[in-house]
Amino acid sequence: MNILMISNIDSDEKLEDIWLARTFQKDGHNVAIIDKNYDERLEDIFDVFLQRNTWESNATIESINKENEFKTRIVKKDLLRINFDGKFDGKDKTYLVDLFKKGYAVIPSIDNLKDLKLLNNPNKYMLKLKNSYDGIGQLVVERNNLKQKFDNSYIIQPFMKFKSEVQFYYIKDKFEYALEFIPSKVPIYPEAIKYEYTHKELEMANKFALMNGNYYGIQRIDFIKLEDNTLLLTEIEDIAPYLDLDQIDEKMRKKFIIDYKNMVYEYMGSKGFNVYN
Repeated sequence: MNILMISNIDSDEKLEDIWLARTFQKDGHNVAIIDKNYDERLEDIFDVFLQRNTWESNATIESINKENEFKTRIVKKDLLRINFDGKFDGKDKTYLVDLFKKGYAVIPSIDNLKDLKLLNNPNKYMLKLKNSYDGIGQLVVERNNLKQKFDNSYIIQPFMKFKSEVQFYYIKDKFEYALEFIPSKVPIYPEAIKYEYTHKELEMANKFALMNGNYYGIQRIDFIKLEDNTLLLTEIEDIAPYLDLDQIDEKMRKKFIIDYKNMVYEYMGSKGFNVYN
């Protein structure tokens, strides 16, 4: 089997994708890790395309649009693919507005000024671009400047104080591990701490993971943890989540890598591809 893993080859975080690639190589498969700006002709050579950690630390709206080119192409050609068909962050952030309206434990989110009353009149707001990630293009605005800054390319959230970020990591809808980042991942990425979640918290994260249906890929369910220990969803990261594999113990890391490999094999088998040829 010929596997093209699309990652960020210039990133300091590429080690985890090398670990994932090696597990396939040990089974005798050919794996290439390549940047997202690869030659389109490679799509005629490889059997399956794995989207991995394609994030850029200095990304711009223009580079996000460039990144969407290979995704659109692969989906349009209906090539065999992993982490391309998520319902959430792979689309846009409007899903946060929808989940909030349905009463889920989400950071309060709206995309219409008529709904401002739902945010309880805070002094500051966060404007987040619907088609963006990693805080690119987001704005913190005072209450009296909101109407001047807002347009329908944003969602609106209250500016909230929180004490940490908590992330639950999944392969398909199968939970693998949870990590906490204190105080948060911005502006300085702190060391991850294994998160001792409650049964109720895991149950809530599981519900979000299940919303993607029979999804072939990795999901990371991200929350903020408020001062009263309440978790509120910030995003369902179903595109190319960074996994922090170097921040977990070896046993947990090996299990994740094996589970990821088996998920890819399951997917290929479901498409009639014999991975052992």
